[in-house]
Amino acid sequence: MKEEEKTEHKGLKKEHPIAKVFGCLFTAACAFVIGWIVKGMIPERPMGMPPGMMPPAAVDPLVKVESAEFGALNPPLAFIGHVEPVRDVDLRARISGYVTKVNFTEGSIVKAGDLLFEIDPEPYEATVAVRKAEIAQAQAEMERAQSYLNRLNASDARGISQADLDTALSDVAGGKAKIEQTKAVLRLAEIDLKHCRIIAPIDGKIGRTLAHVGDYVAPAAGTLARIVQVDPIRVVFSVTDREYVGIREKVAEDQLNQELRLRIQLPTGTIPKMVGERDFEDNEMSATTATLPVRVKFDNKDGLLIPNSYVTVLVDAQAPAQYPVVSQSALAADQEGDFVYVIGTDERAHKRRVQVGDVENGRVELHQGVSVGERVVTQGLQGLTDGAAVRVFVEVPAPKTAEPEPEAVSDKGVASK
Repeated sequence: MKEEEKTEHKGLKKEHPIAKVFGCLFTAACAFVIGWIVKGMIPERPMGMPPGMMPPAAVDPLVKVESAEFGALNPPLAFIGHVEPVRDVDLRARISGYVTKVNFTEGSIVKAGDLLFEIDPEPYEATVAVRKAEIAQAQAEMERAQSYLNRLNASDARGISQADLDTALSDVAGGKAKIEQTKAVLRLAEIDLKHCRIIAPIDGKIGRTLAHVGDYVAPAAGTLARIVQVDPIRVVFSVTDREYVGIREKVAEDQLNQELRLRIQLPTGTIPKMVGERDFEDNEMSATTATLPVRVKFDNKDGLLIPNSYVTVLVDAQAPAQYPVVSQSALAADQEGDFVYVIGTDERAHKRRVQVGDVENGRVELHQGVSVGERVVTQGLQGLTDGAAVRVFVEVPAPKTAEPEPEAVSDKGVASK
């Protein structure tokens, strides 16, 4: 019995632990070698691509270009302007009386010399008649005194006293003075009579009247009506000391009207075809705002400029200098300044440093760095490098659709089939 148990124990002898570890390592090494051999036999492909497809070859970047054109942007400086009349007059009564006539329509254009108001002249005509009678009376008294003096001079000197002669001489002198006095009083009466007619002193537009037929007016009554000159008219705007001095440094005093173009923009956004002429500037800067009022005169035949309204004054160059102009999207910048990419005949992008001028409506002037006709990149600048080969995008014009031929018309006006 014991011999059989020994025989079974020999058949189930335990494997040594170290031998077991070496066996596992050998098995893993064999598997790695077999896998490496198999991988070398299969071609590699990128992740995510279907089997059988290879990655596309690298292509040059696609850019959109534009040729530099010769032109001038000339963006204007804009200022808020206040419209004011060149001349304005408040009509007042210089005498007292009742208004008998109003000879104008409110809001109409009047001319210098037009009769506007008439005041009852009868009291003043009577005063003039009285003054004329006083002159006649003074002349008669002077003639009497002169006749008496003549008789005294013709008489024997022994028959007259010196006192009588002195009195006669004094009466003659007093008579002459009385005549001059009455003439002056008559002149004042005639002036008052003339002021019964109120005349327009200037051309312009007359507004609302405060005096009507039958109203009693007097110098203390205030303004009867107001006339403002509307053609030509003036626009006043203020410029800062820096703006004014900057313009004067570039343009001489006597050349301002020739070098600068002065226009207006109406509140509606319209820019009329009218160019203003510099009138004058105030003689000193404002101490509080450091601005200088500038006045410009405009023709206003269409009546678009109304006194006391506000407009925008546009100031730019009359004949601006011209430079190469491109789209603003072509412009890029780095730490060294502005630059663009120019496409040469070799179809490569070349980096050019440029000097930027005026910018307006998405266009920019290039004062240096680019010549007229050169092609600059306007789209596709991202990642572009100096000397890189590029593909230029070419727009294909849309095919023209054939216009239908008009149908023939018969004599009866019906289209023939």
